[in-house]
Amino acid sequence: MWFPPVSDNPTPFNIERELLPTVISEPSSKTSSLSSTTGTLDRDSLKENCPQYTPQNVRYQHYPVPKVRCLSFPYQTLPSCGSAVYLYTWSLPRSDIMTQLCSLAAACFRDTSTTVGLLFSKPISKKGYVCRIPLYLTRGMARSRVRLTGKFTLSEKELKCVESAHHVIAELITNIAHMSHVGYKPSDPLLRAHFDRQNASTNIPESLRVVLFDRFGDLSFNPEKANILSLVTLIRLPDYTVDYEALGALLEWSLCRDKGISTADDNFPTHVKPVHGIVPKWRIRLSQIPQDNWVGLVVKPNHLPDSDPGMFSISKVSSETASSPAPETLASKLGDIQNVKGSSPLTYSDYYRIKYQQMKTISFTIDPSLPLFECLRITRHQNSTQVNAGLRKNKASIKPSLFLADACLVHPLSSWIWFQVSLLPSILYQMSRALLASQLFTELNYELKSPQPFSQIRINSLTISNDSLSHTTILVPDRLSVPVFLNGEPMEQNIFDFEVDRATSEIDKELDNKAHSESLEKSTICPHPNNLFEPTTLLGARDAVDLERLEFYGDSFLHFIATLCVYGTNPQDADEGCLSSKRGSLVSNAHLCDIACDLKWYEYCTGQTFSPPEHFLPPCYSVASEACKYDPRLYTRLTDKSLADMVEALIGCFLLRSGLSAAFNLLHYFQICPVSWSTLKNDKHYKVEAPWHFFLQPKLYSELNCGNALNASCRSLHISKEIILELNQRFFHLQEKLGYYFKGIELLAEAMTHQSSINKQYWGNYQRLEFLGDSILGHIISNYLFQKCPNSSPGALTTARSAVVSNINLANVVVEHDIHPFIDFGNCSLKACIDDIKSIHRQTDSHFERIELITKKVSSGLNVKVLADVFESILGAIFVDSNGNHQVASSIIHRFLGKTMNSVITNLLVQPVNLPYPDIRYNNSTAMSPKLHENIHDSVTSINGKRLCVTENTENCSRSRVVEGS
Repeated sequence: MWFPPVSDNPTPFNIERELLPTVISEPSSKTSSLSSTTGTLDRDSLKENCPQYTPQNVRYQHYPVPKVRCLSFPYQTLPSCGSAVYLYTWSLPRSDIMTQLCSLAAACFRDTSTTVGLLFSKPISKKGYVCRIPLYLTRGMARSRVRLTGKFTLSEKELKCVESAHHVIAELITNIAHMSHVGYKPSDPLLRAHFDRQNASTNIPESLRVVLFDRFGDLSFNPEKANILSLVTLIRLPDYTVDYEALGALLEWSLCRDKGISTADDNFPTHVKPVHGIVPKWRIRLSQIPQDNWVGLVVKPNHLPDSDPGMFSISKVSSETASSPAPETLASKLGDIQNVKGSSPLTYSDYYRIKYQQMKTISFTIDPSLPLFECLRITRHQNSTQVNAGLRKNKASIKPSLFLADACLVHPLSSWIWFQVSLLPSILYQMSRALLASQLFTELNYELKSPQPFSQIRINSLTISNDSLSHTTILVPDRLSVPVFLNGEPMEQNIFDFEVDRATSEIDKELDNKAHSESLEKSTICPHPNNLFEPTTLLGARDAVDLERLEFYGDSFLHFIATLCVYGTNPQDADEGCLSSKRGSLVSNAHLCDIACDLKWYEYCTGQTFSPPEHFLPPCYSVASEACKYDPRLYTRLTDKSLADMVEALIGCFLLRSGLSAAFNLLHYFQICPVSWSTLKNDKHYKVEAPWHFFLQPKLYSELNCGNALNASCRSLHISKEIILELNQRFFHLQEKLGYYFKGIELLAEAMTHQSSINKQYWGNYQRLEFLGDSILGHIISNYLFQKCPNSSPGALTTARSAVVSNINLANVVVEHDIHPFIDFGNCSLKACIDDIKSIHRQTDSHFERIELITKKVSSGLNVKVLADVFESILGAIFVDSNGNHQVASSIIHRFLGKTMNSVITNLLVQPVNLPYPDIRYNNSTAMSPKLHENIHDSVTSINGKRLCVTENTENCSRSRVVEGS
């Protein structure tokens, strides 16, 4: 019978429901094996309805967006009158620094006395200084510090004002840069409809109308279901009191907008003055505001296309007017079109009227005597949580635009308040991540104080209280706090990052240093919250840290401990296949993913970049009705492997930060290891350098009544003293080569016996020891590479480890050190394999050439696995004989594989410039100017310690000079 060919690695095929015709009905029957998700197979429905379901069948799952317990219901409630409320605000660098980072002029942030704050009914941390979070802006990074800055009560009238303003601010945040904020209406085709009433009454084709997408429209005020339960309000500095004048102006603006939208009343008031940075009227032209108040306002120019949501911050009132002659550089942009003006000079008003069609209908309303104004585009900071934001814009110069006052509508928020409001989604996101790390720490610390396997009932019973709040300041990792980021690639440094950091106040530096020192204190139970970001952050999140390296580190330790558990709980005659199968059930991605899901740790996994338009929900709001089954504001998408990687990375984090005992207890908590660390320490044979005796002595294991699954059927080896003496004589020279002398020589005999030998009936064959040795070798090599190459990517580490532990390399070592004559085998093909390798050794003394030639032989059929298995079985035998002494096993590995290990490490650490010239030491360093506004820094290139070239970089040019005498 013919079967169609199937690829071994088929390309995954996903169906996105949005791409299907709408006439296709979704499966409604509960017995259907497919759920009605957007390209997603549901885990529970598959388990229930598909008998052949395994987690590997599902590519990704949707999980609820995490709620921080201290930020949400039931711990938090809506603030009430007469009860204490807690005010949290966030500090930023000086306003002149912030304008630089935002590519704005210093005058744009004119009045910074009004800021944004959060009112909670209960404290969110035991610390007044809650967390430090990074904000990646247009030209560099700013560190924001969230603090408790006030505690007071609100009267009924005050609370009503704050709640009413909260709804307005929530809409402004959600629909940031929405055109309705400056005067557009859903029925308006262009801004000119506000100035030309006849045009407003014209029937405009639907295709030409402006479509305003209201992201706030499908939200409902639902504090109990909200991710964050707090009220957003405006705060007056430096007293940190609620700015009721600004709130009143904002509510007046909102009322005007509501009336304007409902009645289409175009009667513009005149002489509108901002109140603490808030314009109290809606649909206001800049010309209706006194000129003294222009600087710092946000405007929307009429001439921008409808698809451009850009807003501009006014930096200066110009001395030019609308009737002033336009410069030649501006006039040249019109080309031949300017000839319609004739011989009269081209004015700014003429330029805009000719270049932009929409300006023609309002040209008669432009006052030629009004001055022009300079402004700069103000960003919405949609990617301010992404670590690579702003790195490519460092050298961009600030170039203001010149606009007409009568052709611009005014946004209700000043540039400073706009900036604060636009950053609020990112601040809340980063603050939630910080408190989630603290929440995970609290949970782990509670569970692992008395290590026992996890209980879902116990976990569900955990509640938040004042005692369980964070007792430490959380420092979210950023570009300056980590040496590498994004999968081990060298961090691209931004000159402004360092300059902003240097401008940090001494008080903030002292508090940061204290918080950092606390994170360095080693805990034997659980790593500090600051260290829990790395193992819970995926590469796709574009954060300053990711779990890739820790996953590599934790994976090897997990395999090692799982191997020990399987080795000690199975009979000695169990073959390698049986042992590998049982270990696989413990370390498989499916099992690790199930552990993460049972613990609900998907809440702590950061797996995607944060995009406010797609993911942000304002405080106290939830989605009223889901547009799709898995709304990205309510659900996050994670693959099963991502959760498995997070579990492995957490194991690596525990091992690195809290030590061996903490990592071991975590595996006991996961039910991977049947005993806790205290059981190992209570073993009378326990030693610090050899703690694994418990797993390597099955009889002792069974005596401790650790379960019926333990190895109680240990095969007794009745070997006479004569045979023991003969084995000692036979393997004397081999022990000399190894540098280790066995206490139980029968272990070495077992390690050297192939399954084809007739002597396996006496002491067995090497399969069981090879199973153990393989894991020991991988763990020790992984640990060595991880420690020696701190800046190498996990991919490079994996490649390096594979080069060291490959069958070809191990087989070469066995023959090179004349270990092969001691192998007891009855397979003729193995002898031929050894002869071929010995022949290669006679051809060349180069290690790399030998490996290359053996590799070619392998491709032509040479089987080297047996020789590699023998090396691993010897390592396993030494480990058992030494009661699990890591130092002994490590010394054996370095004795035989040290040359290869040093070689791969050298290749990992070498820079590309060193490849053709290995003796050259290349370095490139940057020296910053002492003042941020100078924007000057020097790049110094040196070779072998000598300065070769100095490049001076300024805002507009770069000059290089060769150092004299180089």
